[in-house]
Amino acid sequence: MRRKKLKKVTSLTNNFSKAERSEALSGGAGTVNKIGKNAFSHHFKNLSFEQRQDFLIGNAFFRKVWIASPSSTTSSDGLGPLYNARACQSCHIKDGRGHLPKEEKPLSAVLKVGNYNNKSLFPNKIYGKQIQFFAIPGLFSESNLNINFIESNFRKNFLKESYLKYPSYKLSNLKYGKLEKNTSLSMRISPQVIGVGLLEAIEDSDILAKQDINDEDNDGVSGLARIVNDEKGNKKIGRFGVRASTPNLFTQTGVAFMHDMGLSNSVGTDAYGDCTKKQSECFKFSTGINKKDLHEVNDEVMNKVVFYLSSLSPPKRRNVSEKDVLLGKKIFYESKCTSCHTPKYVTSKNAKHDFLKYQLIWPYTDLLLHDMGDELADKDINGNITNKEWKTPPLWGLGYAKEVNSRAGFLHDGRAKTILEAVLWHSGAKSSLKYLLDNHKNNLDKLEKIFKIFMKKLFRFTYYFFHILFFKSIPNDEDILAYKNRYEKDVSEILFI
Repeated sequence: MRRKKLKKVTSLTNNFSKAERSEALSGGAGTVNKIGKNAFSHHFKNLSFEQRQDFLIGNAFFRKVWIASPSSTTSSDGLGPLYNARACQSCHIKDGRGHLPKEEKPLSAVLKVGNYNNKSLFPNKIYGKQIQFFAIPGLFSESNLNINFIESNFRKNFLKESYLKYPSYKLSNLKYGKLEKNTSLSMRISPQVIGVGLLEAIEDSDILAKQDINDEDNDGVSGLARIVNDEKGNKKIGRFGVRASTPNLFTQTGVAFMHDMGLSNSVGTDAYGDCTKKQSECFKFSTGINKKDLHEVNDEVMNKVVFYLSSLSPPKRRNVSEKDVLLGKKIFYESKCTSCHTPKYVTSKNAKHDFLKYQLIWPYTDLLLHDMGDELADKDINGNITNKEWKTPPLWGLGYAKEVNSRAGFLHDGRAKTILEAVLWHSGAKSSLKYLLDNHKNNLDKLEKIFKIFMKKLFRFTYYFFHILFFKSIPNDEDILAYKNRYEKDVSEILFI
């Protein structure tokens, strides 16, 4: 009986005349109604007094700046020797997403490095799992980074003017040796961390129910739940990371401490972080391990950080009942965007904390891996594709992303500067976008007019583009002019996020 009731509550609506019950409360009953630059940095409003104190302590550790060993402040040393950040907050800017760097050393992104074998990525023998762009005094960092942006050929076949560019990475001043030609480089901007406690509280069965490895329902979308090891070696469903590489927040936090900052913990136990045997200079430096603790970050600190992350609330959605928002929602649903971006769940009654239990949430993700096409694929130095599968990211709070960080990027590598660009990069098998490109090449002039309207007012094209995807037709000049004169809404409202 309970399962039937839950299925009814979480089933997709076909009524777009009004907002659904509790639709504005993205994170359930404890959702906060905050806006502005700190929209992602608030705890759920239904925390107890003791839990609020733990939240503040966890926040302090999340913002803490670590230093190299040895130091008189032994509780804060152990950084590196090679590293990409000195604090969690350095990458997760105001708990939001990062961006591609303008400088030679990324500050809110990491460059993954490795060699693929049988679809599995193995650490590079010289540089480990990621390029470390910083080092403690007395040691060379691994490299500098240069990024060039190249127009997408896929779009050139579609439009006379291309608005989409993809990043190409070149490493200079490699200090520890050259990379093999089959080495894969993949930029990963830091994700926003709101609502992650709720994602951890989704039932395994609800994730597996969406799995469709061989597209048996013939909707053009296949999805795979990734099975990974937790910190104890148990097989679990991956939920975190752009490829669902970790199953829970404790493991994800431990991996980040070790690989991003070079800080050992009970998950990532190497006090030298991502240093490899080929980097012998690394091992001449002191670690932050002392007689009191086995690791540089003990489990007490880890648990406080995990609690902080678990307690971050997605902001309340705006304008869910407005006519244009409901129309955008209708197009989103009927265009089958919900095949991957599952709107809602009810969290488990066995969640770790009371404020996470049995909540109706609206994350817009299935947490599955999907083939996103060649354009978004990882490639090796020779340009050969090494991976095309990415986890569906949650969409809650999307309209606030630029308010929190004006330089925030979208997609796993931050290449998309806007929500629209992120949509246009979707080019997996049988996608609605692919249908549009394959069937409307003779309408380039009209499509360019739509793009020029978009360049003047982003929201106008966003709505209109989804109109094209859904109705599979090109509007005439009169429609374009009428639409241009009618709508004065923000892009986040048109996308109903």
